[in-house]
Amino acid sequence: MGLFSNKKRYIALLLATTLAVASSQQVVFAAKSVSELEEEKENLQEEIDSLDSELVSLLTEIDSLEAEISDCEAEIAELQVELEAAQAAEEKQYQQMKLRMKYMYEQGEQSILTMFLESGSLSDFLNRVEYANAVYEYDRTLLESYEATQVEIGEMQSSLETEKASLQSQKSTLSAKQSSLNSMIAAKQSQMEDFDEQLEAAREAARKAAEEEAARRAAEEAAANAAAVTPSGGSSSSDSSDSGSSSNTPSTPDSNPSPATNIGGSSVVSYAMQFVGNPYVWGGNSLTNGCDCSGFVVQVYAHFGINLSGSRNSAALRSVGQAVSYNNIQPGDIVCYAGHVGIYAGGGVIVEAQSSRAGITANRSVTCKPIVAIRRVV
Repeated sequence: MGLFSNKKRYIALLLATTLAVASSQQVVFAAKSVSELEEEKENLQEEIDSLDSELVSLLTEIDSLEAEISDCEAEIAELQVELEAAQAAEEKQYQQMKLRMKYMYEQGEQSILTMFLESGSLSDFLNRVEYANAVYEYDRTLLESYEATQVEIGEMQSSLETEKASLQSQKSTLSAKQSSLNSMIAAKQSQMEDFDEQLEAAREAARKAAEEEAARRAAEEAAANAAAVTPSGGSSSSDSSDSGSSSNTPSTPDSNPSPATNIGGSSVVSYAMQFVGNPYVWGGNSLTNGCDCSGFVVQVYAHFGINLSGSRNSAALRSVGQAVSYNNIQPGDIVCYAGHVGIYAGGGVIVEAQSSRAGITANRSVTCKPIVAIRRVV
């Protein structure tokens, strides 16, 4: 009967350990997913920023073209006014010249005779004839000048119309590119919204995994406690001693202090897991924008009204709360190393502000380095 009971305890312990390991792997997977999504989101934001910059340059170029087109239209309008004025002057000069030519034609020889008779001398007569010829030449020269001016204005107007058409063509090309960029930016922003949803889902999964892990850890410890009880007549055993056999675990007297608050360690772990994937910043105190290892621990417990700010370094945190032996470690306990500190998350792993390269993680073993102290403050 005693042997059968021992087997049942061993199976229960094995099942609890397996569940805890699976939960730990789920926590690590969720944390990795958050980290990957954060990186992809950052890359996507860089793409959007680059497209925005390109769009601003494009809009500036379009504005410049619109200004050139406006100037071109103004010049065309001015030239049109000048052309109309030249045409009117040419028409007026032409009509006046026709009248003079008609007069001279109708008068014919009589006009010449009249000028001769009215002249006081031959010199006066020649002057009058010369004047009449000069008037004719003047009319002709002025008429030709007006016609040349019209041709010149027409050519300038035609050139400006061609330039305007070219500018409008360039504007159409840039407007099409602007439309394409707007579509690309809209698509990228839609992807960004998807990333936000995925990140929220990944963080929620991490929180749930932490809660499940805490529950499984409780089952594991219950099974371990059951396995530690030897039935009467049975042999004394220290089968569970391997939990503290690692050279990285401290050799301290068996201590398992009672809770000092009504705050559950699993609640502390669940809250801490929300920030997995956020950055590590030396000397930082922000769980979202960045913190270091001791800042992470201090800020997590500050959320529950536990003030550890007077112990704002890993060495000082070795003396907070009450000492806990490694074989009695529970989720929410503070694990102190030489120059580092983290929070035990259960399942053999810690949640910590690991390094500037890794950020806040929950994937390292609690025995990743020699443990100096374990402290309980809840």
